[in-house]
Amino acid sequence: MNRRPLRHHAVRRGFTIVELILAGVIAAMVLGALTVSMSQIVQAKSISRERLDAYVRADVALRNLRRDIVSTLRRDDLFYTRLVIENDSVNSLLGQMDRDTLLVFNHRLRASREIDYNGEGVEYETAYRIEEDEWGPVLWQRRDALPDQYPTAGGIVSPIAEGVVSLALEAYDGEQWLQDWDSDYDGIPHAVRVTVRASGHLPDQPVLDAPLATLRTIVPIERTPVPDDIMEDRLQTLIAELGGQDTGNGQLSLQGGGTQGEEQQGDSESPAATGSDDRGGGPSIGNQQE
Repeated sequence: MNRRPLRHHAVRRGFTIVELILAGVIAAMVLGALTVSMSQIVQAKSISRERLDAYVRADVALRNLRRDIVSTLRRDDLFYTRLVIENDSVNSLLGQMDRDTLLVFNHRLRASREIDYNGEGVEYETAYRIEEDEWGPVLWQRRDALPDQYPTAGGIVSPIAEGVVSLALEAYDGEQWLQDWDSDYDGIPHAVRVTVRASGHLPDQPVLDAPLATLRTIVPIERTPVPDDIMEDRLQTLIAELGGQDTGNGQLSLQGGGTQGEEQQGDSESPAATGSDDRGGGPSIGNQQE
């Protein structure tokens, strides 16, 4: 009797519950690592952008302050020269923040109003200060077209840089840095040290939660008055010579070339006073007519 060989069919096996759980755990770990990496990349990009914004804001503020301080007017008369630094500060979550104010009489070739002709000169009255608004702290500039007897009023107010949280100004008198300065009493300082701190916050973000950038510079000031115009001096000398005023040698010039003493003597011995003619001491013209 023939026996047929038995055939063993292959049994298909599926994944066990343990294997599925292990695969799920590994997949979750991989996805979690990718998510953390991507979030860190996005956060690093956001922080870098905020730091760049903070640096740009501080740089813009520092450049404007430096340009106006270095162009301070220099005159022999201190009435036409003014540089005032007032020390001030405010309390914040990071401690005290400097909020100094600056007033300076300076010159600038660009007019403060963008029109064809406005009658303005090249000398301005410029002031800086930090003010808060609904968007946060802003560095404001006030520029008056002409320095006058009201240095704290008038002019055009415009924002320079937003996010400026601190402004520190110090004047150097040749020996030390001072936080308060008034050129009416102290004269023109040798230099001014400017420290600006700005935040790179977004419109809906707290100011002090964003990265801060701090920039500092020292602005030297030329303290020597501008020399007078040579042609103007020559013109004044010529006018004085023609008008009989002092020409610089201590004597008064007359059309006849005499000195001051001769002029007084000629006035006292004029024909009208003595009644005699210049040529011979005879009677005057008025006596001859009589």
